[in-house]
Amino acid sequence: MSLELDRRPPLFAPPLSSSQDHSRVDLEGLEAENDRSIAALSERVGALRSITSGIHGEVESQQRLLDKMALSMGGVRLSLRATADKMAKVMTKPHNRRVIYLAGGAVVLLFLFYLWLKR
Repeated sequence: MSLELDRRPPLFAPPLSSSQDHSRVDLEGLEAENDRSIAALSERVGALRSITSGIHGEVESQQRLLDKMALSMGGVRLSLRATADKMAKVMTKPHNRRVIYLAGGAVVLLFLFYLWLKR
């Protein structure tokens, strides 16, 4: 019975033929396949490296742009605050308040007139 078990083909191996010898493995073929796989992997790594350095450069340029915008927005905020403070001083006097309302009304009327002419 043990002789019959030894002659059975392996369950997960390719079927044996009389000309094949499983004791020898084509090492050169496997090594060439590994070399091709390593070369392909090396190309992919190089492509990923170039992509990530491009992304890094873009992130740095965007960061510089955001820093510049933050500085300019800070300046705008300060000038807007100064303008609002001056406007608050002007609005405290009733005579100045009427002049501002008249100027604002004139601007609105001119805008409406512009829209009417544009039609």
